[in-house]
Amino acid sequence: MKSTFAIFDVDYTIIKGDSMFLMLIFGIKKRPLIIFYTPIILVKIVLALLGIIDIRVAKEAIYIPLKFLTEKELEGFYNEVLLNNLNIEVMKRLKQHKEEGHHILLASASPEAYLSWFKKNNYIDGIIGTKIKKIDDKYINEIEGENCKGGEKLKRINQYLEERNLEIDFENSFAYSDSLGDKPMLSLVKNRYKVSKTQGIIGEFIW
Repeated sequence: MKSTFAIFDVDYTIIKGDSMFLMLIFGIKKRPLIIFYTPIILVKIVLALLGIIDIRVAKEAIYIPLKFLTEKELEGFYNEVLLNNLNIEVMKRLKQHKEEGHHILLASASPEAYLSWFKKNNYIDGIIGTKIKKIDDKYINEIEGENCKGGEKLKRINQYLEERNLEIDFENSFAYSDSLGDKPMLSLVKNRYKVSKTQGIIGEFIW
């Protein structure tokens, strides 16, 4: 069934910061011993930026709080941190799309482990993020499958559509992101909007 969609990235789009680093800070506050992991996290971030190790390794290091936080605490992260860092202008646009009958989909490279709590928002129909492995129903800081960015994000969106027998109405659908790294996702719709980290929605992507 062909449907109108509004697809949103999360970091620096739905929220004003990087949710991974916000989660790391939240995790240290909840479990202070996590601070002892920060030197190795910083080393891996630098090595990834230099191209010496894969970015996946650095991201998994940043995800260390997931090993220690309960589901209730992850919900607390959503309530106390993510909701307090929402991009108000983008959220107004999201609600407008919902009121116009569009299917609202969040698609992010950040973990579904905490992004899933956005389902508490009645305006949001679906959430796609990086999957994190679980052992004995407990998260570990390892990515399951691929990091949900670029081509993988496009693949996951297409899988989402196929599972629900949905098709995007290209001409009348919208997508929002802060980065051309989301070009595969943005290419799914005609109306593509760039979100500035400091200025909100600043205009359409052109390439």
